[in-house]
Formats: sequence, C-alpha cells, structure tokens
Amino acid sequence: MTLPTRRSFLRAGLGAGVVTLAGCTSIAGSSGRSEGSATLRTYDVAGSPGGQVPVLPDGRVALLDWWATWCAPCKPQMAELREIRERFPDLHMLSITNEGDGAAVREFWTEYEGTWPVARDTTLRTNERFGVDRVPTLLVFDPAGTEVWRHVGLASADGVAEQLRAAGAGEA
Repeated sequence: MTLPTRRSFLRAGLGAGVVTLAGCTSIAGSSGRSEGSATLRTYDVAGSPGGQVPVLPDGRVALLDWWATWCAPCKPQMAELREIRERFPDLHMLSITNEGDGAAVREFWTEYEGTWPVARDTTLRTNERFGVDRVPTLLVFDPAGTEVWRHVGLASADGVAEQLRAAGAGEA
C-alpha cells in the first residue's frame, strides 16, 4: 500500500490502532437507501465479477463488509464470510475497501479466497453514508433497506447467519 493512500485513510478516521481493539455495537433502524440506488465498481478477481454492482439492491437482504488489507481481524473474517457465502448463495454480499492499491487488494482477495464481489471506494462515500469508521465492520439490511444489525470487529459465521435469517434471508 502506498503511504498517501494510508494517510488519507487514517485522516478519514479509520485508524489501524482502533481496528484490532474494535468491539461490537448494535445500531438498528437506519435506512441505507435514502440516497437512491448507489453502485460501486468491483474488482475482476477470484469470486468478484468486475463491473458495477448496487450497494443495496431493492427487495433483497444485504450484507455489507468494510475491510482493509492491513487489518489483522479482516484476515480470519474472510473464512467466516466464505462460510456465509456457501450457506446463503443468493444473498447480496459486498465487501468494500477504501484502499487505492488495486494490486494489494487483488493479492489479498486471492490469498484469502474471496468468493463474492469486492469493491473499492477511495472517496469514502459509503463510509460516510453508512457511518462506518472502523474495519472490519459488517452491516445487515432487510429487504426494505433498513439496517437491522451492525458489528464492528471479527464476527463468527454463526452469529452473522443468525442476523441474516432474522432479516429474512434463506439458507441454501
């Protein structure tokens, strides 16, 4: 990762020191669709198809994941998220990084076997829109686009699955 990218990331309030000590919070009830149907460009790597994808598609349960290549808890989180992808293959799942180093993102995604779309948001618009200031952060939205669960830090697949079922997602 290049130093300017990290500096801008830290300036935005996503300090690496906070990441490994991040705890859980549960903030429910906010709607993520207030600004319309935003899209992000995804990387064409491993299980990520490339091209534009909606951040929150209409009428579907969604899981959004903010992460970074330098984030220690993000590495084991990948295995938990792969399990979620296997258990909920029709779930709208999107991982978002604020890093601009595409080679580092692709290397991480390949090494940790990402099997769902990964997108870049170097402008931090999705962070601002959803109030995300630490990584890893997971958000679950119900089909109406209402945030029903938020978790900061490493989360287990079983814990995430419980929240997805409560939001209306069906397992395979």
